[in-house]
Amino acid sequence: MLAPDELRDKAFQFVQSLAADLSRDDLELPGFPDSVMQLHTALSDENTSVKDIVSLVNAEPALAAQLIKLANSAAFNTSGWEVADPRVAVTHLGFNVVRSTATAFAMRQLEQQDWLQPVRPALAVIWSRSNGVAAICHALGKHVEGVKPDEAMATGLFHQLGNLYLVTRAHKEGIEVTNNPSWEEVISGWHPTIARAIIENWGMPDHVAEAAENQDVLLNDDAAEASLSLLSRLLSAAKLQDSLAQQGQVDGSETETILAGVKLSGTSFTDLVTEYQTDIDALRASIG
Repeated sequence: MLAPDELRDKAFQFVQSLAADLSRDDLELPGFPDSVMQLHTALSDENTSVKDIVSLVNAEPALAAQLIKLANSAAFNTSGWEVADPRVAVTHLGFNVVRSTATAFAMRQLEQQDWLQPVRPALAVIWSRSNGVAAICHALGKHVEGVKPDEAMATGLFHQLGNLYLVTRAHKEGIEVTNNPSWEEVISGWHPTIARAIIENWGMPDHVAEAAENQDVLLNDDAAEASLSLLSRLLSAAKLQDSLAQQGQVDGSETETILAGVKLSGTSFTDLVTEYQTDIDALRASIG
């Protein structure tokens, strides 16, 4: 067993060695199902049709079932008409939500892979953070002018992709993650940049990638908030809110103070959370 200082140094050397990977066109997440990667590639092509997407979705019956379930959830089905066909689900939800659902599906699949068993606790934390922030972003995004809720949901779900990449890649290369007390400290400044690289690699809009890179701006530099897009501010606030509500912080006074000052299109973030908490909880359950 390596000493704490040795664990930290090894982790630091590992993340420094990844710089070349971030510029690769074929940047991939270790362990992600091929079908999901093919789906991301197709969704980044503006010539892709609904028929093309449905064909890829049908290659993963469990994913198709998840899309149908989501299309029938209260968050996405206000008409009351039951959706039973993947084609109808894809059309109803839209490509951004399909992309988000496929990514969520892949994240859960990672937890079932035997080679990743030692890092399942870390993967579970990543999933919880992704799910919680995505639910907040979508529920509030529906009520903030200038934000598209489907993009907000995708941004919330994708903001941990850098962390996911680092955990799976580190484990693949024999770097200690779960028993390394310095791991979070070492990767904290790196994973948002990697998340941006992956999102760009998947062909998503620049403002989604920018928001992922700026996910900690409220915590690290509140003076920069005013210059950021609404989506960036929503994501950063949602991440803090999820940390406050889901991670069980003993003292969340600093976080509460930061969030109390956040406004989105003139509306208090904390007021929005209070008003739409039921929607947030329902969507979190639907995604999960």
